[in-house]
Amino acid sequence: MSFHDQIRKDFDKVLLDTQVFGRVCSWNGKLLKVAEDARSGLQTDIAQGSNREIKIIYCRDIDLIPAPVVTEEISLDGEIWYVDEVKKPIGHLIITLGRNVV
Repeated sequence: MSFHDQIRKDFDKVLLDTQVFGRVCSWNGKLLKVAEDARSGLQTDIAQGSNREIKIIYCRDIDLIPAPVVTEEISLDGEIWYVDEVKKPIGHLIITLGRNVV
């Protein structure tokens, strides 16, 4: 087993464990095991009367191919979000989603 494979396995067993932090969601209609950052749901002011809601999720890199790209529109559990940022550490993705709210 390669180093990357071991990291993916550990990531899946710990962070994505649905009895601990993980959950199964619908990503563009396909099932995906993710963990959400505690900062998810935060809102920041972007203009007077308009806020941006942020959601940060983690998943294994091999579970989401191709990886999303910035400004891509996605459906997460039936809600529309836009990809703000994608980080690709070893074996997993950190995806920041955002959407404007009034």
